[in-house]
Amino acid sequence: MANTPRPQMLEGQSTHRPPLFIGSDYGYWKNRMIMYIKGQDYHVWRIIANGPHIPTKTVEGATLVKLESEWNEADVKLIELNCKAMSTLYCALDPIEYNRVSGCDSAKEIWDKLEVTYEGTNQVKESKMNMLVHEYELFVMKKDENISEMSTRFTNIVNCLKALGKIYTNQENVRKILRSLPKRWEAKMTAISEARDLKVLTLEELFGSLMTYELEMNSKVEEEEVKPKKNFALKSSHHDHDNSEEERDEEEEIALMTRNFKKFLKKKKGFGRRFPKKGENKGESSKNETPTCYKCKKQGHYKNECPQINKENMKYKKKALKATWDDSDESDSDNNSSDNEVANLCLLGYINE
Repeated sequence: MANTPRPQMLEGQSTHRPPLFIGSDYGYWKNRMIMYIKGQDYHVWRIIANGPHIPTKTVEGATLVKLESEWNEADVKLIELNCKAMSTLYCALDPIEYNRVSGCDSAKEIWDKLEVTYEGTNQVKESKMNMLVHEYELFVMKKDENISEMSTRFTNIVNCLKALGKIYTNQENVRKILRSLPKRWEAKMTAISEARDLKVLTLEELFGSLMTYELEMNSKVEEEEVKPKKNFALKSSHHDHDNSEEERDEEEEIALMTRNFKKFLKKKKGFGRRFPKKGENKGESSKNETPTCYKCKKQGHYKNECPQINKENMKYKKKALKATWDDSDESDSDNNSSDNEVANLCLLGYINE
């Protein structure tokens, strides 16, 4: 049967209710539980730390355990303290953790079993402590974190080491933080080292000074980022204005070309009347003149009807028949492109006139 998910750690709003342990964050729960028990009754904490009181008696030089009927008033009170300590621990455990320690006979046995379960044996504690010491020695501020996040991460390492028995002095922690800062903090590091006595400077004061300096740097960066945005907006507006002027100039040029082309079309309508066709208004003599060939210089036919040209063309017919359709297509495309270029040049010439 799968275990149902546990709720988040719950705790009472009253100082008379112990913090609840649900199997996670044992170090956090342990520290709070120690303070709670000491605040309620310090004698209860002594029972948990040192073990329960066992009533004994001495008979003929030998120490024997008293029977319950032989307990005196002092013995009863000390036994009550152990029961009170066990009850306090039971109230601070959820059902799963309660089942883990329900067979224990004393508060110390409960406490030690929880420590071994979640902190390990002395060998495990030593291994954890070595790992944390290594992490402490290599501690540096990450590129994407601020002072607040760095302080939280550093404090967690220091507290875990303290719980395992490794304690660093305040001066060691302060110097470690200064060494862990990146190069952009070099000016602030030098100022703190020269202006403050690191022997009396607390870790909280150091973090406060670094946070203040961080806020000042962030405000300056924001101001520097705003100025380029304003300049960019001004340049963009000028650029848009120039583009609009260029568009208006192009529209005016197109309109001017259109007007010139219309004028050209109007003038072209009279060209047929200005230039007479061939054979018109030349007199009767032109009708009676005999045509002369410009090829063979003989009369009676024109150049395109000359027999001499027809003979020469026959020589090339065979070669022309061997040409491929691809060649003919290429020549057609070349002719068309050249015709288009000539037509465009003519149109521009008329417009310029």
